[in-house]
Amino acid sequence: MISAIRSEFRKLLTVRSTYLNVIACLLIVGLFAGFGSGFRAVQASLNSPGYLADQSSSAIMFVGLILAFVGLLLVGHEYRYNTIMYTLTMSNRRLKVLLAKFVVISVFALVASAVMIFFSPFCTILGAHLAGKTVGPQVYHTWSILWRGLFCGWGYSVYAYALMLVLRNQIGTIVTFLLVPLIGENILIQIFKHIGPNLPFTALQATASTTSLDGSHTTTAHSVIVVLIYATVSLTIGAVLFLKRDAN
Repeated sequence: MISAIRSEFRKLLTVRSTYLNVIACLLIVGLFAGFGSGFRAVQASLNSPGYLADQSSSAIMFVGLILAFVGLLLVGHEYRYNTIMYTLTMSNRRLKVLLAKFVVISVFALVASAVMIFFSPFCTILGAHLAGKTVGPQVYHTWSILWRGLFCGWGYSVYAYALMLVLRNQIGTIVTFLLVPLIGENILIQIFKHIGPNLPFTALQATASTTSLDGSHTTTAHSVIVVLIYATVSLTIGAVLFLKRDAN
């Protein structure tokens, strides 16, 4: 098992898309938080006591979707270039391959999410300073913001990983992963007004911000439970399909 995890970490750190995704996320956060929310912000907004906390939650809710592509591509590249057979022949059980990938994807998601959570308010402060403005006294509950953000970033990666196991098509998974939260769930929320807190991506984003996308208030505990249910079911389906059908 340890050798399988090491192998997956080696793949993660030697694939160019890993670094491109991380750099893209840093640039996006730097642009929106540093320039938009810092340099261009009005002083009244900077004086809001929850301004920096909002920057952290907003950052992970947005770039977490992009960071999830790292885990998606870790599996997707192997199917696209038909190297999954080499991975499977190196292990005596397919389940070990699944668990190793899950561990690596989870570790990456947690580390990358932590970086984005604190990088966003830092960029905001720096941008405001460069504009000659000051950020007012802030209420920043570090541990609460951190675990919520980490859970949100991890959830995005688990969704992407499970979806890739089910579809086994890189392009199809990317398109589906983008369309469902950005378009699909928004349409469902418009049709069924109170369904938002029970949708996978809306519930996931509500863990970082206790207000769901449809504007209704939902508890963090409810959102966490909903996400864990979706994650467990999707991973179980993906694992069963991966273990039962051909790898190519």
